[in-house]
Amino acid sequence: MLAIMSAMPISLFVDSNAWDAFFDRGVDLRLELPSDQFSIQITREAEFEIPHMPSEKRKYVEAALNDRMISTDTYFGFYDESLPPEQQRVAGFDCGRFASEEELAVLRAERSSVGPTKRPTGLYRNEADVSLAARSTVSVVLTCDGKRALKRAKTKHGGTVIDLKKWNAGESLATFIRAELSK
Repeated sequence: MLAIMSAMPISLFVDSNAWDAFFDRGVDLRLELPSDQFSIQITREAEFEIPHMPSEKRKYVEAALNDRMISTDTYFGFYDESLPPEQQRVAGFDCGRFASEEELAVLRAERSSVGPTKRPTGLYRNEADVSLAARSTVSVVLTCDGKRALKRAKTKHGGTVIDLKKWNAGESLATFIRAELSK
């Protein structure tokens, strides 16, 4: 007897600006991207940007996060003494995961694009973009902005980046994502 294997869920990372598209359209991610078909994540760096969102959008994002349908992906690393505990970018034993070789290649290649200027979010210039660009080599990144780091990850490292600006009104988000991935 043949066992029928279900396909693995499509791993998605949500760029902070993608929340604009979801919020503006009133998307219920639980309905649009069912967990048996999609695994939705944000980066640790994206967590720093949420408190700085406009109030209504922040509530929308926090509701999705509190619903436990979206998880935070954190790389394994050691405590950075130059940052307070709540601003650590990596997690320790049993919390963070090891970055893949592909992700490490992007992180090394993009290191110079992270600027010395700290933003009000507590992140350095381009830090969140580089983190997402690395994830694009092992997952799909949903964005509304083809930033330089994401564009380079796509062209130089084979990253998968989907521009939500191409998402047509009336088209389901899942259908749009699958169509983009089939190109």
